[in-house]
Amino acid sequence: MRSARRFLCFLALILVLMVPISAHAQQWSGIIAPSRAANWSTAGVVGDIPSGSWANCVTSACNTLFGGTVTGTSINSAITSAPNNTVVRVPAGTFTISDNCINLTRSNVALRGAGADQTKLSFNASCTGGGLGSPRSINLMSGSAGIGAGTTVGGTNPDNQVIWSAGYAQGATSITLSGVSGLTAGAAGLGSIIFLDQLDDVAGVGFPTVNDVIQCSVAGVWCSNKGDGNHWGRPGRSMIQAVTVTAISGSGPFTVSISPGVAFPTVRSSQIPGAWWNNTQIHNSGIENMTLDFTNAGGTYGTFIKDGSNLWLVGNRIVNTASDTGAFYTNWVMNSAHVTMRSNYIYGKNTTCNPFPLENYGITTKEVSDSLFENNIFHHTNNAYVPNDPGDRNVFSYNWVVGSVVGGGGAQPHSGMIGMDLYEGNDWQSYYGDVTHGTHMFLTFYRNLFDGTANNNSCTVGQALTLMTNNRFNNAVANVFGSSSYSQYEDNVNNTGGAPNALYVLGWIGNNSGTAVNADSNVKRTLLRWGNWDQFTSTNDTGTNDLTGVRWDSSEVPSGITNFPNPVPANQNLPASFYLSSKPSWFGSAPFPAIGPDVSNGNAPNTSSTPTGGHANKIPSRRCFEGLTNDSAYGSLSIKSFNATTCYGGGTSGTQVVPPTGLQAVVQ
Repeated sequence: MRSARRFLCFLALILVLMVPISAHAQQWSGIIAPSRAANWSTAGVVGDIPSGSWANCVTSACNTLFGGTVTGTSINSAITSAPNNTVVRVPAGTFTISDNCINLTRSNVALRGAGADQTKLSFNASCTGGGLGSPRSINLMSGSAGIGAGTTVGGTNPDNQVIWSAGYAQGATSITLSGVSGLTAGAAGLGSIIFLDQLDDVAGVGFPTVNDVIQCSVAGVWCSNKGDGNHWGRPGRSMIQAVTVTAISGSGPFTVSISPGVAFPTVRSSQIPGAWWNNTQIHNSGIENMTLDFTNAGGTYGTFIKDGSNLWLVGNRIVNTASDTGAFYTNWVMNSAHVTMRSNYIYGKNTTCNPFPLENYGITTKEVSDSLFENNIFHHTNNAYVPNDPGDRNVFSYNWVVGSVVGGGGAQPHSGMIGMDLYEGNDWQSYYGDVTHGTHMFLTFYRNLFDGTANNNSCTVGQALTLMTNNRFNNAVANVFGSSSYSQYEDNVNNTGGAPNALYVLGWIGNNSGTAVNADSNVKRTLLRWGNWDQFTSTNDTGTNDLTGVRWDSSEVPSGITNFPNPVPANQNLPASFYLSSKPSWFGSAPFPAIGPDVSNGNAPNTSSTPTGGHANKIPSRRCFEGLTNDSAYGSLSIKSFNATTCYGGGTSGTQVVPPTGLQAVVQ
């Protein structure tokens, strides 16, 4: 009997160890079904930014920067000379970078200024690299030229393309590949990054049915307006996930352990799954605490991040004040995983509605997974965050969006197969899930404040949460919707004109050019709504703790659908966060959680024009922005003088920054 008990205990332990990571308890457990969400606690640099404990670089090339010679060439020389796990310091002062772009193309080095209000790099130079010819001012990337689709955008193919023959289940951390050339196993964020993909669904075929997940990025009434939503991945494969290789075994085919596990519940052999990667990648590098002014650089990109993991931009002020209508991508992140952008201030080009500008995005991502865009200020950008090619499991959180003139005044996925992302704690006008280039699935919106035109006045988007055709299986939990600019609770799915300024626009065909698509009742059918507060449901919308506007409505929970259902939550309990285990240091004295139906007497404006029912506080990035003064160097543009350490203390990069000793700065 004792032996039998031991065997049963041993068997139970084995079964526990075999449970996929996605099945382990998450902060959202009991609210969102596991098939519809991800473990977002691993987003961003693994273990957080390491550079706070690194020594300063004291090579002769690094010391030259403190001798008054700060140029693109001298900064690049210092980066090249720096020992591993050191910080290249740039002194206080304003420096024009006209001879070269900055190339941070190696691992284990940080480039740090004295503070965004102290160190300013004004770029008059640009360069290329990474297989794409468009000019940029900063390369934070490896030297690899490969991208997934060599023919679509004129780049070169990736170094390796192999067959993925087994390990398809959601959460699986062991997969089988036909080749492993160039791969190095390592800890999450440090091993080689590979990109998993599979063929798109063909017209009229979804998974498990056409009324469920549609994975595509072609033009046509069944899919999207314009197609072409997968420029930089392999053609016809718009489901793409970046993962870290943590172990390799076998002699072919090879068993490869990955972190995290497979994201989507839709991978299947009929779609011929595969993987690709470049051999040269960088890890553990970033840029901190300086102003980067791209106004006169003349490039298409500001900072260009590619082919790496554990990379970061933290505590920077990033500015472009140009008034032309050309496209500009302030921060371009591509072919990467575990990137952190935290506590930055981003000011976009001076765009207007007429003439209508091209893209002017604060952050845009392409083939990016498990990355964290947190506690940033987006001031005067077309759109703060635009996933512009496939990606998944990213977190966009606690960002303050203010002064937007064109675009959504928040986030707009604008590509094929954006999925499994988390939007938490943001203060913005809108989220705009379009169908211009492809489909989007399994997105979660948690504890965001949608406050309409109070702080943004977009001439193109007036809705709060827009989920157009083929934006299915999404989750909206504990958000607060309140603005006199919103006109109704929910838009009619059959609306064919311009969408009204509703809180929810569900299944709308959109108004973009290209092929017309059909209205989609499956958007509403598959949407989870739980614990959201809104002004139309409320009978006391400016109260300090109004509970009449909170909807715990089981009819808005898709518990009865056949595929990817979500059970009605057993209670009304809500965790503070879906990815943070505790209040982060950069929150300072701000209340945590900041927004939600369980928050009362919040300090965000609660008036007839911006009713919140008392359920919203000002998030840290907003508190920071509202305490800043204008920088006189930018005249009447109201660009702020910004220092992340002053706003958020030592919580901007994990540890307090310690200045170097024994160095003297001479500004020329």
